[in-house]
Amino acid sequence: MARPPPSAGHDLVYDDALQRVLLVNAGLGAATGPPASQPTQVWAWDGVRWQVLDSSGPPIRSLAGVAYDSDRDVLVMHGGSYTVQTPYGDTWEWRADAGWRQIDVPGPGVLDHTQMSDDPQQGGVVLFGGQHDVNTFSDDVWVFDGGTWTSQSGAGPGPRVHHAMQYDPGMGGVVVFGGFQPGPSAQDRGDTWLWNGSWAEVAPARAPRTHARMAYDEGRGALVLIGGGSATDEPLVLRDAGWTPLGLANPPSPRYLTGVAYDRARGVLVVFGGGDPAGNDLRNDTWELDAVGWRRIDPP
Repeated sequence: MARPPPSAGHDLVYDDALQRVLLVNAGLGAATGPPASQPTQVWAWDGVRWQVLDSSGPPIRSLAGVAYDSDRDVLVMHGGSYTVQTPYGDTWEWRADAGWRQIDVPGPGVLDHTQMSDDPQQGGVVLFGGQHDVNTFSDDVWVFDGGTWTSQSGAGPGPRVHHAMQYDPGMGGVVVFGGFQPGPSAQDRGDTWLWNGSWAEVAPARAPRTHARMAYDEGRGALVLIGGGSATDEPLVLRDAGWTPLGLANPPSPRYLTGVAYDRARGVLVVFGGGDPAGNDLRNDTWELDAVGWRRIDPP
């Protein structure tokens, strides 16, 4: 197979040890997909082609919390779901030289529609938000150090699903943007919050956006936000004054629940897949953003 299957709700991370962008949980997001028993695959992108590194992971799932712990050089995954009737509450780690390993410790429990980010300043990975079931939503922050999940308290954004989340070294913490706020005042949000041990709102609110993803572009020294639930959701960049349009020609077509990660070795932002907000068709195209602009890459 030359490239991963069309997907939404998957994740991209950059693996410092391998110096490659990795993709997990490709193939879900449509009305039909692979069987629930299919293992999670780990794909690697080298700038030219996709390659499967591991086909023996835990059962495939979407909308999990996935991050690369840069302190320990390990990919971490928690939760996710195959369908509403098949959710997960397990924690797994993956290394290229050791494969997958389940970490059987108490933690966030059954949870999907969540987000996870590396947090090199405080150590470990941070998980925020999601839903335990269709009626129960989370505003909890959890930190995982490889052996223990620790719940962190403190008033913040409130319960969220379909938010974007990523570490920003310039701001010294994990940034959360937008998403859907369930509950009595249910609404889409366009607020931006920073978690660095406590919560603070850090940028002016803008037009609400859900189903977006973001990564820290080291070349630009800023977070770049890609996609969303609307066909008009253009790429944004977070500067001191707040979110502004990235403003480059020929960006990827509109998409929701895409995958995005920064390839530190090659100095490019990588985008893969996602769904079409206008028709819900899934994509399996690969894009890169460098200092000059966007380009689509069609693997051989």
